Amino acid sequence: MKPLVAMLLVCALLPIPADAGQFGTGFAVSPEGYVVTCFHVVRGAERIVIHLDSGYLDAKIVAFDPQNDLAVLKVEDWPGRYLGLSSSREVTHASEILAAGFPDPSVLGRNPKISTGIVNALSGVRDDPRYVQISAPVQPGNSGGPLLSPSGRAVGVVASGLNSMDRMTHGGYLPQSVNFAIKSDLVIALLKSASISVPKLGTRTPSGPKQVERAIGSIALIEALRKNEPVFRISPPAANQSPGVTPRLFAASGGSAETISSNGPGPWVFPDSHLRSLKSPEVECLPKETLWRARNEIYLRHGFIFPTAEGQRFANEFGSLYRPVTNSVDAVKRQLSPVEVHNLQLINRFE
Repeated sequence: MKPLVAMLLVCALLPIPADAGQFGTGFAVSPEGYVVTCFHVVRGAERIVIHLDSGYLDAKIVAFDPQNDLAVLKVEDWPGRYLGLSSSREVTHASEILAAGFPDPSVLGRNPKISTGIVNALSGVRDDPRYVQISAPVQPGNSGGPLLSPSGRAVGVVASGLNSMDRMTHGGYLPQSVNFAIKSDLVIALLKSASISVPKLGTRTPSGPKQVERAIGSIALIEALRKNEPVFRISPPAANQSPGVTPRLFAASGGSAETISSNGPGPWVFPDSHLRSLKSPEVECLPKETLWRARNEIYLRHGFIFPTAEGQRFANEFGSLYRPVTNSVDAVKRQLSPVEVHNLQLINRFE
């Protein structure tokens, strides 16, 4: 199913590398701290961390279903609320739905985000019956988040979206808001097979502010870590920080933290080249060395492993912000968003 890409929060806005060291969303389905997420969010992780406003908690996998991309975590002393589960049959074509999660927290921040839409289809790619197709906008980082019906109950788990570059290459078009959620019936079956007892329905919460509040209180930002990898924290804006300034990232490893600004002085030439189309006047005046950096930082965001000593020194400048994933240029190109493709072409023209 080549057009499908997992939605992870660490790289750019479309595909998600399927290994550890990345972000996703989870939602509690009981007051005992059982948290549902996508398996690809936690696959291969040595440590799983649940980020909260007050800090973070460790979690462990207690049940998983790789075939259906589902995992259940256990978090001790869960401080939040929980969502009731309902059969995905509760929604049908054109049913209104709500998705809650943490899209691209390294850019958009750690506060939860809400998106709304409708159910477009009761199946996924090539009529896969395990999924529903939804129009709600979701990004990397939304993976594992709940899909809510008008009753406020979880009827699905946000999982993937159609790869725009693949469809442009092989289909000649760019898909618009074509996303998919795993049906909740598969979650219920996984919980039952693992003998995990959770409230199935819970309290009905009509659409509106209370439903949004309950959804936000029931989700958590999940980080899957490799061995000895430090926990990533996203600092909130300071009280005197100007609106629009991107929060800084720092690695909280227990010692002194290395701080790297994502929009100020630092290793980036264009810290937002994955979010906006660059213009000729801001590129044509750059020296050749800077153009080289601007081009390669786009590949770096996708975890490209540079084969040369020069490229490796370049990657090391980004410290904990760089997470190596693949040495395949083709694999990275399949992950590029249309904005990134445009920016690479523009940079290459002047380089």
